[in-house]
Amino acid sequence: MKHTLSCIVRNQRGVLAQVSEAFAAKGINILSLAVAETEDLGVSRATIVISGDEATVADAERECESLDVVVRLEDLASEEFYARELMLVKVRVNADNTPSIMQAAELFQARVIGMSEHTVTIELAGEHRALDGFLTMVKPMGIVAMARSGLIAVSAGDEDLQEDAS
Repeated sequence: MKHTLSCIVRNQRGVLAQVSEAFAAKGINILSLAVAETEDLGVSRATIVISGDEATVADAERECESLDVVVRLEDLASEEFYARELMLVKVRVNADNTPSIMQAAELFQARVIGMSEHTVTIELAGEHRALDGFLTMVKPMGIVAMARSGLIAVSAGDEDLQEDAS
């Protein structure tokens, strides 16, 4: 089963290695990992998507929480949360497929960020399934390059993990 974890970590060298090692030590593969500073420059938010049974995931969470660099970790499966992913995709264009690509971009509320003679680069942010749906539509036209950010997430409601970080 997939678990989306939100983790507030201190901004120190080696933090990412320590956190990923906590999961690797329990034999858990990280499916997606996105980390960036928060509005408090002393800490970063890591969104980690892992797969595993409840007991194994709970054990890995405990090991991760025991690290000095981890301020707080929460499995977002236990509450409502918002999750998005960013994707940049470069698609081959020609006179025949350009209208179809533009229609797909409009349908998915994507944004054209670059065009050249033979390609168009599109930016799309949304839920994982929506990004996959967009790729399905444009794949027959020829994907030249694609990059995805990995999932980012925050809990819904008024509270946040970071409140404990100060």
